[in-house]
Amino acid sequence: MTNTELTKIREDKKLSKKEFAELLGVTAMLLGRYEKGSCAIPESIAEKLKEAADAAAATEIEVKKNTRKAGRKAKEAVEEVAAEVKETVEDKIVAEEIEAKKTVRKAGRKAKEAVAAAITPNIIIQSPMGGIITAEDISAKVPKGTKDIYVRVDENKLYYVLENGETGDADIWE
Repeated sequence: MTNTELTKIREDKKLSKKEFAELLGVTAMLLGRYEKGSCAIPESIAEKLKEAADAAAATEIEVKKNTRKAGRKAKEAVEEVAAEVKETVEDKIVAEEIEAKKTVRKAGRKAKEAVAAAITPNIIIQSPMGGIITAEDISAKVPKGTKDIYVRVDENKLYYVLENGETGDADIWE
């Protein structure tokens, strides 16, 4: 091993001379001599560095295995949560579709009721004497706020009930 290789290893590991010397079991001063090339690097130091490099490589392999394993577990956990979220979203969509259908049906019923209320037949009442009167004519003969009207042609009378409960009558043919 050359002094340049030794210095490169220390710098690659971002260690000070003191830290690197402690790891090698030598003094910082002796390490400085090795790096300057003023002193030969013993085979034992080179062997320690080789062993350390082998241990680091083995550790790196183990870390990669554990990282892949953790990654797979994390991926499985994410997929499981995603499946649960998807199921919840689908349930909400179904519930909203059901609610929308209910609302549409209700609106349809109300529309039918509104159409039925808007279509009033043409009512014509004929008296025994030959006169006729329409529903509009009858409505015009009673006060505003009338809730119910009862027609008695035989008596020539309209009997009505106001929204407040009061009652009254009016002549049909006058």
